[in-house]
Amino acid sequence: MKFDYHIHTEDSYDSSIKTIDLIDRAIQLKYDEIAITEHLDLLPIEMKSYGAPSLKHYFKRINDLQNTISELTLLSGVEVGDYHIVKDYAVSLLEGINFDLILGSVHFLSDQTNVAIPLKKQLSEEQIRDYYLQNLALVSNCDIDVLAHLGVYKRCYNSIPVERIHYPIIQDIFRVIIDRKIALEINYSSLRRGYPSFIPEQHILELYLALGGQLFSLGSDAHFIEHFDLFRDSIPQEFSNSFRYHL
Repeated sequence: MKFDYHIHTEDSYDSSIKTIDLIDRAIQLKYDEIAITEHLDLLPIEMKSYGAPSLKHYFKRINDLQNTISELTLLSGVEVGDYHIVKDYAVSLLEGINFDLILGSVHFLSDQTNVAIPLKKQLSEEQIRDYYLQNLALVSNCDIDVLAHLGVYKRCYNSIPVERIHYPIIQDIFRVIIDRKIALEINYSSLRRGYPSFIPEQHILELYLALGGQLFSLGSDAHFIEHFDLFRDSIPQEFSNSFRYHL
């Protein structure tokens, strides 16, 4: 089964992809299933710049398309940024809308550093610890289906950093998502940015597997049509064969 469960289209403020073009491309590339996962970013700094999306309008748009497509399965979803910080507001917006897929992700550190955009310098060990603690809070307190792009701060690094000091927190994250049946996303957007690996990297995935993790998702995190499917074939076969994320 060929799928992608992390794609942004015209209802995400930073995407240029038209959903109909994406569908045509996915059919051409013989995808079985794709999920549109528009941004739901609700921190004050984000709301000031972009406002809140109309989730009902977006859901209806995808639902209308779902009723016209037979060549593949189209899913509707959202990526809730920093869900644990904006939980009450996010839950109120999502109430009554039956999305197929909810992704949770961390974009901001406690010091307001945005780790989802290219960084001017590498994070300090204290900031990295904070990043993983934010992810632990996210998966512990929010009802999500997928933990998205764990390790996103590394996407524009030139080499893979040594994170062994942070393994205990990463393992705590994995214990929680295993217990709560949250899928771990393998996100390969980092490869198109020059980072020498998908995220989380293979050695981090092996920590997850060693703890008994079995639930995976896969996402291009595409915002441009030319990025959809790009580097997908770089995912090692042993992980491609172990994907067991089913809605």
